[in-house]
Amino acid sequence: MTKFFDFYKNGNLIIKVLFLSVALIMAVLWILGSLTKLDRLVMFMIGTIVGGVLINIFLYDYVVEAINYVAGLL
Repeated sequence: MTKFFDFYKNGNLIIKVLFLSVALIMAVLWILGSLTKLDRLVMFMIGTIVGGVLINIFLYDYVVEAINYVAGLL
């Protein structure tokens, strides 16, 4: 844990804001999910968003190629 706080103290402002914003977003979603009994929906939405971002980052070329292929068939 000490290594993380040393990294955080010496880190860039953008990294500090990113860590703080992710923690705050997850806290808000956790509270929202527990209050409305929509835990599964909230987790599904988080998973969908994270999955979409990861696919867009790592598989962007393949996705664009597949979309162009399917559009060419139509």
